[in-house]
Amino acid sequence: MIERYKLYHRLFWAVFWIESCMGFVAEELLPFLEPARNPALLLCDVVVFVLGMLTIRKRGDLAVFLSFYLLAFISTVVVNGESVVTMMNGSRDFFGLILAIPLMRWFFTHERSDEFKKSFEKSLTVWLWLQAVCITWQFIRYGANDHGGGSMGFGASGMTSMLIYLVSFFMVTRNWNKNNYIGSLRRNWVYVFLLFPSFLNETKVSFILLALYFFLLLKFDRKLIVRMLYIVPLSVAAFIGLGVAYLNMTDQQAERVLSAEFVEEYFYGIDLEHMIDVAIMVQDGDIEIDPADWWAVDIPRMAKIVLIIPELRECKGGVWLGAGVGHFKGGSLVKETKFAQYNGWLLQGSRPWLFFILTQLGWIGFLWYVIVIIKEIGLRKRSLRPFYRQMLAMMTVCLLIILMYNDSLRLFNFCVMFFFLSLSLCYYGDGSKETDVQGTPLPY
Repeated sequence: MIERYKLYHRLFWAVFWIESCMGFVAEELLPFLEPARNPALLLCDVVVFVLGMLTIRKRGDLAVFLSFYLLAFISTVVVNGESVVTMMNGSRDFFGLILAIPLMRWFFTHERSDEFKKSFEKSLTVWLWLQAVCITWQFIRYGANDHGGGSMGFGASGMTSMLIYLVSFFMVTRNWNKNNYIGSLRRNWVYVFLLFPSFLNETKVSFILLALYFFLLLKFDRKLIVRMLYIVPLSVAAFIGLGVAYLNMTDQQAERVLSAEFVEEYFYGIDLEHMIDVAIMVQDGDIEIDPADWWAVDIPRMAKIVLIIPELRECKGGVWLGAGVGHFKGGSLVKETKFAQYNGWLLQGSRPWLFFILTQLGWIGFLWYVIVIIKEIGLRKRSLRPFYRQMLAMMTVCLLIILMYNDSLRLFNFCVMFFFLSLSLCYYGDGSKETDVQGTPLPY
């Protein structure tokens, strides 16, 4: 009979790699697998749910799980009148938030935790190299656009780029000498080199993360001003070079990208009313559009947050409880909701996390999310891990970006990598738990 740890371990990694690679494999290598994509992801979610139920040990984790389903049931079934099946199907988008932490905490506190952490760190390195190969392939074939989602495939470019910076920063800080910035860069050149795919998929947020990445590696002391005398000029030169390379690869003009008009168009849209009219006509079947030009009817991110408010006011849940869970799922294995059918023009395409959670659970749901995040990464006040504060700062900035940029947190594999970094901050060392400054284990 197979040992429980080995069973959980193998199932965990099977789910992780299937979800991390299914997109690229089905789109680029084995197109005949495309019809099996949704069933495979559904099976992965079932495995995650079962593993999560079997590994919840901490009261706080159980409280997160139960509070989510209580809120989802009230909003979806009781208030908005959707079916329990719709709610359960839609809840799959929240498995990363409610189940990734307890599942990985079980591995972190197991007697074989050292083995798990080492295998995870090796897998992170493999994952980085995989993105380099996949995104380079996608760039050569399609150019710099949303096709550059790496191993996760089309549409995952922003999520993948963000993880590239988080994972690379985590790996670099494991072998970094604060007193030798240049020497440490040389020693970690592989992980710095593996940042390059983020400039092949047109993710503009990469410039923010790149600046933050190298800034947080600095040693903050009295000599910082002296070091800045040579660091700043080098940084400016590097950013100009990267900017020119980025504009050339994406075939864009610097004057346009840096203009206020471009920023307004990117976040809110210049002719929003016309775009809405076209999107509604496409939804109603009055006009047809080439699937390759779907972006033409993708309402800009900030506009979606503004436009969803009046739509929610028409729902029974209103802006406080939202329209219920399940409107971003369905259509293949489960029937699509009426709300999704009527508002498909707004729900499709890019989705900021704030828009995603407001639509389904309203402001109460957003408050629930904030409490969960603070619980999971915001209360690690004491840790012996080097670069603890810097890693926490990088993760916090990413969470703030996600609010207005994408819905990365609905993906289990994204949450697994993100929360692995979080757990590594408090479970530091060889199998030890979080400790105080004297090295005494803290209660967890």
